[in-house]
Amino acid sequence: MLSIDYKFPPHSTSGSHFGYKYQPGTFIYWLDESTTIFTPKFTLESEVLVHSHSPPYCAKIIGLPTYDRPNIYTVLFANGSISEYSDTNNLLEAIPTLPPNPYKHLELPHWIQSGVNATLFLSTMSKPRHGKLFLDPMNQWIFCAGQNTELSRGILLEDFTRNCQELLDTG
Repeated sequence: MLSIDYKFPPHSTSGSHFGYKYQPGTFIYWLDESTTIFTPKFTLESEVLVHSHSPPYCAKIIGLPTYDRPNIYTVLFANGSISEYSDTNNLLEAIPTLPPNPYKHLELPHWIQSGVNATLFLSTMSKPRHGKLFLDPMNQWIFCAGQNTELSRGILLEDFTRNCQELLDTG
């Protein structure tokens, strides 16, 4: 058994070493990632944004800080790679929980899907643009002009689900 202050032989119990007698409500146990005396900023299996690149990557917390490494979180990315980040440099951020979508009951026409060809002509544009519609991970519709498929360079269609019928009706 090992702690910050003491090292015990594995065959002896810590209670007997210090002369402790059992009293109800007294617990002596092995301290690990699941039994810690501090509350980590992120919990195991929680989803976080990693701000090491722009846009940030989504990852899952798979390892919590320990006494040997008190600020280090281990994260698993969607591509299977694993990295460690300190919570002191503000690279990790909890993914915000979104309020329920009040327009969820509104349905789009069946032919509007992510990746479908579209022509967009807004009042702020000098001419129509041909491209594709995409639904991003935050359930927001993005229009990408031409052959571009990089969502960060596309046009965010605010309230597209709510405004879709009006956009179709007005051409």
